[in-house]
Amino acid sequence: MKKRLLNFFIISSLLTINQCISQNIDSLWRVYNNVKTPDSTRLEAFNDIAWSLLYTNPDSTYILGHIELEIAQAKKLKKCETKALNTIGASYQVKGNFLKAIDFYQQSLKIREELKDLKGVASSLANIGSIYININEFEKALEYQLRSLKLAEQMGNKESMASSLNNIGIAYTNLNENQKALEYNQRSLKMYESLGDKQGISACYANLGNTYSNLGDENKALEYQKKSNELSKEMGDKHGESSSMGAIGKAYFKQKKYALALDYLNKAKELAHEIEDLVSEKEVTEILYETYKEMGNHIKALELFEKFVVLKDSILKDDNQRKIANKELEYQYDKKAAADSVKNGEERKVTHALILAKNAQIEQDNTQKWALYGGVCLLIIFGGIMYNRFRMTQRQKEIIEIKSKETEEQKEIIEEKQKEILSSISYAKRLQEAILPPQKLIKQFLPNSFFFYKPKDIVAGDFYWLETDKQNSDLLLFAAADCTGHGVPGAMVSVVCSNALNRTVNEFGITEPGKILDKVSELVIETFEKSESEVNDGMDISLCALDKKSKLLKWSGANNPLWIIREKRLIEYKPTKQAIGKVDIPVPFITHTIQLQENDVIYAFTDGYADQFGGEKGKKFKLSSLHELILSISQLPMNEQYKAVEETLNNWQGNIDQVDDILIIGIRI
Repeated sequence: MKKRLLNFFIISSLLTINQCISQNIDSLWRVYNNVKTPDSTRLEAFNDIAWSLLYTNPDSTYILGHIELEIAQAKKLKKCETKALNTIGASYQVKGNFLKAIDFYQQSLKIREELKDLKGVASSLANIGSIYININEFEKALEYQLRSLKLAEQMGNKESMASSLNNIGIAYTNLNENQKALEYNQRSLKMYESLGDKQGISACYANLGNTYSNLGDENKALEYQKKSNELSKEMGDKHGESSSMGAIGKAYFKQKKYALALDYLNKAKELAHEIEDLVSEKEVTEILYETYKEMGNHIKALELFEKFVVLKDSILKDDNQRKIANKELEYQYDKKAAADSVKNGEERKVTHALILAKNAQIEQDNTQKWALYGGVCLLIIFGGIMYNRFRMTQRQKEIIEIKSKETEEQKEIIEEKQKEILSSISYAKRLQEAILPPQKLIKQFLPNSFFFYKPKDIVAGDFYWLETDKQNSDLLLFAAADCTGHGVPGAMVSVVCSNALNRTVNEFGITEPGKILDKVSELVIETFEKSESEVNDGMDISLCALDKKSKLLKWSGANNPLWIIREKRLIEYKPTKQAIGKVDIPVPFITHTIQLQENDVIYAFTDGYADQFGGEKGKKFKLSSLHELILSISQLPMNEQYKAVEETLNNWQGNIDQVDDILIIGIRI
């Protein structure tokens, strides 16, 4: 993820100095179609129409730019010609064709320098500087942007100043000079706000978000990227909307909020594909690949990595930067040659006239001969070009075949490793299932109950526990437990904690819940202290001791509460705010004694259900919603309660991945 989501942020900021986009396209067409209006005014209106389509339909901007160029050249309107060249360059830049874009920008710059059009020169310098940002030549970009800013300040042109300040901020961000970046971006934002330029404001918000992300302040980064996204939607700017959504997704990825990250990144990728913004689509695809890799979804990660490679190869070929550098040298050479021609013009005219007169007869005699030689040379050159093209095609084909083979080999290695990992985890699942009470035992002791258990992965950190007292056959102990983490690490901790519960009851003969938790915490700490490295893992738990004969319930909780539904009213018993395991200042766990009544329903649970993301806005389910759900289903038979809990979770979760292990125990007295 070394590349940054910069395409929109550069384009929108640098091009505002060339835009006079009207809110009423119809009025612009009326200006253009009015033949009584001066040609220069009509072409300016035509140029504004082309720019209004840049971010929604760059192909239309390209076509209109060429029409404008032909009209301007036919009518010899040089200033309008420079604007048309600039418009065509912008259409190429939006679509990621930087080589074509810089070509048209340089053509525009050359004419503007000849016309001494300082405003136009400042615009062209900024545009060329933006190309160097696109290809990560940030020192070169600074050189052009600072030249543009100096001219804008001389003219007092706020639009040009705001654009250059913003692009300078982008360059400093990518050079990791973040304080300078903040300074220039803030100056640009104030200037755009004074101009009421929403496009520029949106770009500044986005670039400030990038800078804060560089500084590690992802909350601040999200704040600015969301502001940019809102403005882009308001303006119908699909490029801005796509890029800002990608940046928001990247910020959530850095915060390890993978469900939210996937939501934004997939939308950004879909929109970038729709508008044919290959640069943004490539960058978003790379972050999606990293997200799925961190989530452990290696198959999906590999699929996206292959897509990323295809997009990357289609955007920048190996020699693009060299060609752009050559364009710069060609431009400087042409500029110097033009200066020399002005200085020595008269002398060359006289010399040229004498040469023409002297050689007129010779040329007439040799015309046919040279025509023949020229035809032969052209054939040789054409043949050489065709041969060279053939060799290049063959070389590219070989490179593609090598890359495809490497990708296939990597895919096979990943698949083989995944099979080994899944085999090991499946075996670990069988071991973990051995510590869980079998369904036959649960039905024997708690026939009117349900155990809703849904691990996030194959193995889990959550587990349920059931034990009887050897001295008192009417006393039944049961618990809902949540160990640190999930997957394999959580499962390993759950084995330690389950073993500690069994030892406390069977070996030490303790049956009072609060004292059980005190002893379990002691045994867990004792186990982990044997490690040479510090281990701070532990467990949250809701532990019940039920005398089935007297209906007397004793309960203690470590961070997890107990709910009892009685006569359609929920009674909550608060836990001791302390986990099982190593804590700084431990306190004894409190035992609550509760006299149950007929038809009371007991609920013990972990935090996974309430923490699941879902719904239309991708938010957590929350304890308050679980509270309402339990109240609404508490009168149903226990098997129907199980179905209601499962159906509600599936509807809420939708296509979002499960974020934690889930466990809910319900028992009717």
